[in-house]
Amino acid sequence: SLEIFKEFQDYLLISDCYYQIGRVLLRKKQYEEALVNFRKALEIYREIHGKNHRQTCDCYEAIGNVLDDQGRYDDAFIGYGKALAIRKKIFGENHVDVGRSYYNIGVTQLKKGDYDGALVSFQKTKTIYVGELGVEHPKTVQTNVYIDFCQKI
Repeated sequence: SLEIFKEFQDYLLISDCYYQIGRVLLRKKQYEEALVNFRKALEIYREIHGKNHRQTCDCYEAIGNVLDDQGRYDDAFIGYGKALAIRKKIFGENHVDVGRSYYNIGVTQLKKGDYDGALVSFQKTKTIYVGELGVEHPKTVQTNVYIDFCQKI
């Protein structure tokens, strides 16, 4: 059983490396390389943890971020939607990470010109952030800026 544990740990370390390399490549705007690394990490995380785990969810969100940065908004929604579904299962409806998923979806909707959809997403974000972080938190304040913008369009 020690051998199985060592092998399991090695795969977790490898998947963590892929994920972190993907993050660096995303910051460097090397999108295709970032996607390759995030997808490799996702494959390993899903194998080890299953489909409803925080690390699996983080990979879906990261893939969504890459696709959003590339202007591939419809594809980004798929990653963000999977992350949102997993977060709801893990944390429930009112967790900060669920709010972050709604926020990401809202930003992408805004970029697509779907102001009504973005407004709904940002309002969900605000409800969660106010309840969990308070009205003065920077994330809540930024969400309010987006809500105001969407209402003025």
